[in-house]
Amino acid sequence: MKNIVSLLSVLTLIFVVWTSPAHVAEKPYKIGVNLEFTGPWAEVTKTVKNAMVLEVERINKMGGIDGHLLELLFEDNGFDPGRAAANMTKFTADKEIIAIVGPFEDNLQATTRAIAEREKITNMIICPSNPMVRSLKQKWAFNIAQSDIIVSQKLVDLSLARKYKKVLVFHGAWPLAQSLANYYKAFGEEKGMKVIISQETHKPTDIDMTPQIIKLKPIIEKEKVDAFYACTGGPPGPIICKNLRTQGIKIPILGTHAFGFGFIIALGGEAMEGVEFPAAKPVVFDQLDENDPVRPVNIDFDKRFRDRYGVGADQLAGYGHDTIGLIYDALKRCQGKVTRATFREALENTKGLKSCHGIYNYSPTDHDGLSKTDMVFVRIEGGKFKRFKLPGFE
Repeated sequence: MKNIVSLLSVLTLIFVVWTSPAHVAEKPYKIGVNLEFTGPWAEVTKTVKNAMVLEVERINKMGGIDGHLLELLFEDNGFDPGRAAANMTKFTADKEIIAIVGPFEDNLQATTRAIAEREKITNMIICPSNPMVRSLKQKWAFNIAQSDIIVSQKLVDLSLARKYKKVLVFHGAWPLAQSLANYYKAFGEEKGMKVIISQETHKPTDIDMTPQIIKLKPIIEKEKVDAFYACTGGPPGPIICKNLRTQGIKIPILGTHAFGFGFIIALGGEAMEGVEFPAAKPVVFDQLDENDPVRPVNIDFDKRFRDRYGVGADQLAGYGHDTIGLIYDALKRCQGKVTRATFREALENTKGLKSCHGIYNYSPTDHDGLSKTDMVFVRIEGGKFKRFKLPGFE
């Protein structure tokens, strides 16, 4: 009888210990992901999603954050502003969701950012904001990629180093592309360049820009421009390059940072040869200086991404990596006191976080995170991305 009582005491003790708060699985930290999984950016966001999943799985295998696993909840906005807003509203209604990632494209973000401000939830945007949105000085929106200002400054540096005095800009008909064109003109003309912004534009869904190129050809010849700036992103980039070369236009082509995606070369083929642009570091991570602090981060991530998906990491995968890294770092600094408000505050105080794209530093007055030094110059050569240096402009 005595032994039975002792056994019951031990079993009771075990039960009490394992049902105490310290041993009950903590609720996961939930992150909403509102991206364009169908539509023209489907392949782009697939890569971002794969990277995010890979990093979340790695974090969870290490035990998560203070016993809390990370959980991603995905919704497809279909490249539609209305669906993007609906997804945002759905996520904000779930009080367990701490932050929301996406949309990817700039022209879907105005409403989602407004919802984030109203509902007081962090909105992490992959693509940079345009000036109209940035001027609102929103408290709850943070950017992952370099801003249009930084990209334009870096491209002006490239242009000056190449001694381009006249550049014709053919930009997309959406806010970010227009902003990139305007900033390039402003910064370039401050340095003595002549920048001509075309009246012709294009849409992200255009599959042939030959009519616009034909109209631009006389301007190129009359003005004797030194270079053509394809101020765009996604599939239009290589289409523009092919249309230019088909029309016999052989002047140098400049691109935006969005030319650093692998599919750009695949779509454009030989027409992409010689195109130069300011790029994010993951585009040529294996060509970074040995002492570059983000080189080892990229090498490690590329190996893990390649082992999991059979292809190497790229600029897009880097966005996914950095987004999760920023979330993880901020959650750790909340020290267990995680709310939407404490997470936002922790993210805003991110300092010196080494990631694939560079070293992130946020502040109450800067929600862009990266600087011009986090970019490099890249040329497409032999069907590959090649880093090159320009003395005095690195």
